[in-house]
Amino acid sequence: MNAKKIVALGVLSMMVMSGCLGAVDEEFVLSKLPEDWTLKTERTVETPQLIQYDSCDLMEMDLKASIAEEYRTQLLQAIEETYYYHGFDDGMVAESAMDGAVADSAGASTKRVEGEDFSGTNNQEQGVDEADFIKTDGYFIYVLQGNTLSILTVPEFGEIEFASNVSIEGQPISMMLDGDRLIVLSSYSPWSIDEDDELYNLLRWGDGYTSWRSSSMTKFTTYDITNRSEPTITQELYLEGYNVDAREINGSIRAITYSWLDVPGLKGWLDMPTEYWQLDYDDDRRESYREAVAYETIQSNAEVLNSLELEELVPKIYQRIDGTIVEHDMRDEECQNFAKPLDGFSRGYTNILSLNLFSESFSFESDHILSNRPLVYASQDVLVLSENSWDLWWFWGQDEVLEQTNIHTFDISIPGVTTYTGSGRIDGTILDQFSISEHEGVLRIATTVGQWNRWWMDDPEPMSSSIITLVRGVDPATDQPILQEYGRLDGIAETERIWAARFVEDRAYLVTFRNIDPLWTIDLSDQMNPAILGELKVPGVSTYIHPLNDDMLLTIGMGPAGEDGLGLDWSNTRLSTFDISNITDPQEASVLSLSPVENPDEGRWTWAYSEAMYEHKAFQYWGPKEMLAVPLSTYRWVDDSTNGQYLGHYEYVSKAILVNVNESTGDMLIHGEINHSSLVNSEESNYWWGGEQNIRRTIFMGDFIYAFSGAGITVHNLDTMEQTDVVAFDIEKPDYYAIY
Repeated sequence: MNAKKIVALGVLSMMVMSGCLGAVDEEFVLSKLPEDWTLKTERTVETPQLIQYDSCDLMEMDLKASIAEEYRTQLLQAIEETYYYHGFDDGMVAESAMDGAVADSAGASTKRVEGEDFSGTNNQEQGVDEADFIKTDGYFIYVLQGNTLSILTVPEFGEIEFASNVSIEGQPISMMLDGDRLIVLSSYSPWSIDEDDELYNLLRWGDGYTSWRSSSMTKFTTYDITNRSEPTITQELYLEGYNVDAREINGSIRAITYSWLDVPGLKGWLDMPTEYWQLDYDDDRRESYREAVAYETIQSNAEVLNSLELEELVPKIYQRIDGTIVEHDMRDEECQNFAKPLDGFSRGYTNILSLNLFSESFSFESDHILSNRPLVYASQDVLVLSENSWDLWWFWGQDEVLEQTNIHTFDISIPGVTTYTGSGRIDGTILDQFSISEHEGVLRIATTVGQWNRWWMDDPEPMSSSIITLVRGVDPATDQPILQEYGRLDGIAETERIWAARFVEDRAYLVTFRNIDPLWTIDLSDQMNPAILGELKVPGVSTYIHPLNDDMLLTIGMGPAGEDGLGLDWSNTRLSTFDISNITDPQEASVLSLSPVENPDEGRWTWAYSEAMYEHKAFQYWGPKEMLAVPLSTYRWVDDSTNGQYLGHYEYVSKAILVNVNESTGDMLIHGEINHSSLVNSEESNYWWGGEQNIRRTIFMGDFIYAFSGAGITVHNLDTMEQTDVVAFDIEKPDYYAIY
């Protein structure tokens, strides 16, 4: 820091506080800022083991220290001119009636069975149902669209009729189904609350504030659907925080939310005065301004935090009973249901709520971790939460520390009970839930190491991938449960990262990508010593792996762009089958490129979108008929020019392509297509721009397929592809102000 900057600091700090910061007069010589105020707080790498609090006072101290340090780091980053224009990423990078036999039209007793007569949600693990916005029990279909829950009946396969529409409070996200109970999860914005509602004042930061404790809430609404024509609400719960995911196993639900309370008065940015922006870019005084504003903002943040009670920093649950709100504090007497990693720095809460929402009475068990936003995996017995060990701001000033991921495990084998069983830490970052698997008591993780996501580094560590296995153990020093490394395989695909992963019993399959797409087959029969069995390099990339049987894989992704095989072709969606009968020598059995239009060169069409590439629930493979349904869409210009007049219009192409897949040979052939383009482009339809144009889900039922878009539902015969029925959604359009 030069002399001119030092003499200006005192004036700057005084004028910032008085709100009259103006041009700097270098003749004023006042006290400078403390010499050590920019020193970075030492952050040590110790253990991810969760330490359970035994004092709410200690938890309050830890939480406030973490919040203060996060905001302080953001402000120190903002002092640097290059950062100030780059921006800061704070890391917030978000399941019957008719259970018995029924009579068909001929009077015979029948029962529709999932997996045999109709397809359900494409879940990762058998017996673990994942929340989605479409559910079916084979007799009824439940769909969330706009702000509406639509219940439709399937009298006979090939038919569909409306049973009822129910208005949902908030913006519906997903639901879970079990017998005569349906639970709808919706995102609920405090801004949409009526001032006469009790929640209005409970969620505000007190008189005089226009901000809310949490900018988003998750609402759980339980419906009794014994009478599908008139569903009735049995429970309403509001949780402060964002929905992350939910799993249902035999009627027992684990709902994971992430809470990030918005504290008024805290700033992580530099609120610069007008005079600052009037200075030349190379004027030395610009840095003096930034330092002064940062220093005063840090002091102001400390005052705000000191004025808060712990209750104002901890999320709550609100229950609506007969129009009255009952507030539930998630803390027990000494905050013993809260924990944090020993070296954790986080202000957010991961909330695990063990709920039996299908019960008539309300009860819940809650466990909370001070953590970053988690990724969720569950088998029938084990719940796994993975989180980045430290948020991105934590690495500022200590680039030598590599990315790592905390793994927290919980026993969920007993309905309604969630028991912490240990934590571990692995190198690298995890792509998605399919990069995690539990098998015979061993946890398997696929991870990518390297510093590829640190934008500020000139020479980051190169990427590679690993398979790591973990088992439960006990820390001899603390006698606490931990996860211990059991085995590992390093050095997979140097300079590439994982784009798709799948664990199947004692095997693992990885797809990595940079300029070419290798498929890796990995042996996990000896989980202490994972080993690469085979590798196959093919152009393009796969983003989801679906095992057809022990000898065949089916994947979806993109093909290469150009003859050189470099880059990706966004104009089509590519399906591939891989013969893995010889696991040491995997072979590509077949490739099929799909396009939403017949002539890609017409209509200024340049891209194709399929949700199935990024969301496994949109990928619907029906084993009984060896058939795959893939949603595909694009948006193109149609030339209507006539008599020399330049006319035209845009239209949305919304389809689902059906593909026959031979599970023995891997051969693929297009079977037919379902086209919703006329529905979504029709002025007479109830579709609205800003809604959902794409066909997002499909359900196979007998010899028919049901396709769902924002406009409606069509039913097609699989043999003839003839449309046998159609309904348009008569739904309540969402309140966009409430959503945003």
